[in-house]
Amino acid sequence: MMTTGLTVLIVSPSRRRLDNLMEALAENAPEHRLVGRLDRAIDLPAWVEELEPDAIIMDTESPSRDTLEQVVVMSEKSPRPIVMFSQDGSTDAMRRAVSAGVSCYVVNGLESERIQPLLQLAQVRFEAWQAMREDAVRARQELQEHKLIEQAKRYLMKRESISEEAAYQALRREAMTHRTRIADVARVVMDLAKGAR
Repeated sequence: MMTTGLTVLIVSPSRRRLDNLMEALAENAPEHRLVGRLDRAIDLPAWVEELEPDAIIMDTESPSRDTLEQVVVMSEKSPRPIVMFSQDGSTDAMRRAVSAGVSCYVVNGLESERIQPLLQLAQVRFEAWQAMREDAVRARQELQEHKLIEQAKRYLMKRESISEEAAYQALRREAMTHRTRIADVARVVMDLAKGAR
């Protein structure tokens, strides 16, 4: 959930709109602190790493491919909630922005009183997206570990002429003896099996 006092990085190619965003932030979300202002998204990943903002507000006529590439790189290295204000209301532009990592895409809506609720919405969406991403990574890892355990069992069954249950119990005993996970034991078994070839 969103904590009070976010640090915010603002990106806008328009000096006037950049100033408007900064004023809106100061007036309607005084608990948040501006940590940087950029007139373009070039080197966004480097700026995010250096300034470590909690959230990013971007303003653009239409999200260009270069801007979205910067968002993608940043989202892979240092993901942050992003509110993007745009003049482009096309479904394609919205899809590309959200796919790149934008949490909240707002068309023609740069009213100052909307800054705070939009930052909150971006934060909530970002947290939900991060949780789903972590779940997907965990599920992928569990699947890979399950496959590894199955391979190790088959290898032991063949090498030792034992049942599947006996192979599993052998892996389990080894894991308990060394106070490690069965998947780690299975990895060692398969590494040894590869080395024995």
